[in-house]
Parts: sequence; structure tokens; C-alpha cells
Amino acid sequence: MNIPSTVRTYLADSGGRFKGRQTDAGRHLEETVSLAGLSLEQVVRPVMLRSGKNYLMAVIRADQQLDLERISQLFKREFSLCTPVEGAELLNGCQLEALPPLAAPFGIRAIMDRSVEAMAQVYFPVGVPGLLINADAANFALLHAETWKGHRIARDQTEQAQSADQRDGMRRKVQQVNDLPAMPGLATELIRIKNNPYAHASELAAVIEQDPSLSAQLIRYATSPLYAYQGKISSVEQAIVRVLGMDFVQDIAFGLALGKAFNNPKEGPLGLNSFWRHAVYTATLTQALCERMDFQRRPSAGMGYLAGLLHNFGILLLGHLFPAQFQRLNQAREQHPDTSLLKLEQEILAVSHTEMGLWLMDAWDMPREIANAVSGHHNPALQGDYSIYANLVFVANVLLKRHGIGESEVMEIPEELLQRIGLSVEQVEAALGSVLRDKDGLAFMASRMAA
Repeated sequence: MNIPSTVRTYLADSGGRFKGRQTDAGRHLEETVSLAGLSLEQVVRPVMLRSGKNYLMAVIRADQQLDLERISQLFKREFSLCTPVEGAELLNGCQLEALPPLAAPFGIRAIMDRSVEAMAQVYFPVGVPGLLINADAANFALLHAETWKGHRIARDQTEQAQSADQRDGMRRKVQQVNDLPAMPGLATELIRIKNNPYAHASELAAVIEQDPSLSAQLIRYATSPLYAYQGKISSVEQAIVRVLGMDFVQDIAFGLALGKAFNNPKEGPLGLNSFWRHAVYTATLTQALCERMDFQRRPSAGMGYLAGLLHNFGILLLGHLFPAQFQRLNQAREQHPDTSLLKLEQEILAVSHTEMGLWLMDAWDMPREIANAVSGHHNPALQGDYSIYANLVFVANVLLKRHGIGESEVMEIPEELLQRIGLSVEQVEAALGSVLRDKDGLAFMASRMAA
């Protein structure tokens, strides 16, 4: 059996010392390892990933499962698994059941799980079935001089099973509708009006005025610098007719009413005070971004506001259903402000606020525009039906993070994203400026929501 020339040359040029272990060729790597009298814990394998036109090799132990979400978090971009055939094509000359965990000879970048770095002896395939190469840690390191190291990108199967059990347990509880916060009655009435094509402003105003706090927020919003209305607004009906319009008020009132379903702790980086400050700013900025888009491509400003307001509702649901876990996460966020919230959630909960939020949106039968924003607002590469709202919320989060508001894993908006949604840097900065000019009004609305 001949080792593919690309691999053979790379091993020779590395200057390392390697030994081969020949055995019968198994149908797959696991069988070959067993035939060689080894355990999977002693063997290293590659996992081939792609993000757009870019490829990445993850080097992990053969008994582990790759944590794909963690990879995407580390590189701030969405990665997916290559198909087996695609992986074999990238490692040209190597057979599918024996792909080597060597990226450099094929011009590919690699990242290695830190458990591999801790192995004293390593066995790995080299592209030909039935042959495993043995190297000690120092010699294996020679083959990965340019590989990213020090990251935990894989889970042991036992750990994976525990995380899956925890996730499934949380999912089951979320899906038990009796445990979920019911959609507030006011929100239900607003849905009834929205579905009535003959409803008029006075009817909508009468429903909203059942909640004095909500009424005050809408009147304050109508008089904010965002609209520059010079007249006097003293009632909800005037705010609807003169400034905001029926559709927009229905959306904004609906979102604000939904927030009444939760009664979480107020303090801490994930408490209600911080949560509603971020939510109100994001909603207002998402609305402003909608209004700066070309008219023919412009999505609903009201739906944009609602997407921004609800995008982190998974955090509220976490606090509502799992107060002990929420307290741990809130404390961890306070102690590690520079660590990604998604990473902390994965380590503490094995489930993210985006997943929790999507379960809630499904249970409440919310529109797909909102569900996509809730589940996809951390993914700038998201495309397809209704992705525009998730894209705009992502942009809003990046802009606000620069001013110490909310959560974003990156500080720059990808140029490709701006081009795709049809906004320029000047336009998004102008939208941000218009929102920041109304700090007092937004602080008022946030305080009302957190009360």
C-alpha cells in the first residue's frame, strides 16, 4: 500500500520520526482502529468544514464529536460539515475511509482540539486504508506548526450525551405549554384587531388604553425626535392617526404587551433593566434601518421593530422556566463580560437563548419573520425567506455594542451583508445617530418595561 505522494512528501520534509502500524483495511476508520488493536481515544481524525468558499479542517480525537456551534463562534462565521465526497476531493489522492488529519500539504487551514495537544502518543490515518502512523506529541506537533491550537472544539461522547440529555430535558419543559407563559390577553386582543380589515384607530386605541403603561410608552414614542412631530399628542388615538399609523402601532403594542408575560430578576447583565434597555434600543434602531432602505426593497418598519424587541426573548424564557440556571448564567456574564454569551450558554446550559426563543415563538405561533430574527440574529450569513429581519437585527446589535449596549460577538458589519440588504455605511450610521438622539425617551420606555 502506497501512501499518497502529497502526504508522504509532507511527512518526510517535516523532519519528524514516525512509525507505521499495518493492519487489514476496515470499511471505515473505526473498524481499522479495532483491527489494529487500538482504541479510538488513541487516534486522531479530521473533520472537514466549509463556510462559503472557505474550508477548514478540525483535528479531533476519533472518539469525540465536533462542536460545530463552537467553531462558528470562534471564527465569527457560520460553518457547515462538508460531505464525505467533498472532504475526499479536498484531500486529493486520499481515500474516503482513511482521510489524514493533515491540512497544510493540501493548502487548508486547521484548528486542533486541545485534548489532542495533551496526547503523549498519537495514531492517525495517512490516506490509505489499513495503515495508521504513530508519532509522539513532539513529532506530531511538527506536522501542525501553523494549526490553531488551545481551543476546545470537541466533546467526549459521554459529555455529548449529558449535554443532549440536558438539552432534551429543557426542550421538553419548554414544549409543555402549561409551563410556558401564556400570551397576555392584551396581545391576543391586538391579534384580533390586526386580523380585522375593518378595524379603526379608535378601536385599537381602546384596547391599548387598557394598559396605562403601554399607552404612555406609545404617546412618548410618537413625540420622540425620531418623528419630529411638532403638534401636541395627548391620546393613543392621536398617536395612531397623526404620527404612527395603524400597522406600526399594532406591531409595537403587540411586542410591548408580550413582555408583560415575564417577571424575571431586574439586576445583572441579563436582568430586566439591562434586557429592556437593549431590546428597546435594538427595536428602535431596526425600525430606523428599515426606513432607510430603498422603497422597493423596504420591509415593514413595524415588523422590524417587533423583531428587534423580541429577538432575545429566549433570555426571558430562560429566567421564567429555569431560575437557578438563569442565576448562574447571569453571574457568569457579570464575571466574564468579554466572553460570548453563546459560549457561556453552551458551557452552562447546553442550550442557547436563540434556541429557547425559537421554541417560544413556535409555541406562540409567531410569524416566521419574527421566528427567523429570534433564531438567526447572530448569523450575518443568513439568507432566504424573511432573513432580512434577522440581518437588520444583527446590524443593529453590532452598532449598539460599540456604545456599550447589548450583545454582539463582532464589532464590524461585514461589507457583504450591507451590500446584500442594500444599505451603506453612511445610512446605518445615520440611523444610529437618530436613535441615540432620543436616549431620554428610550430610557423612559425601557424603565416602564422593566417595572
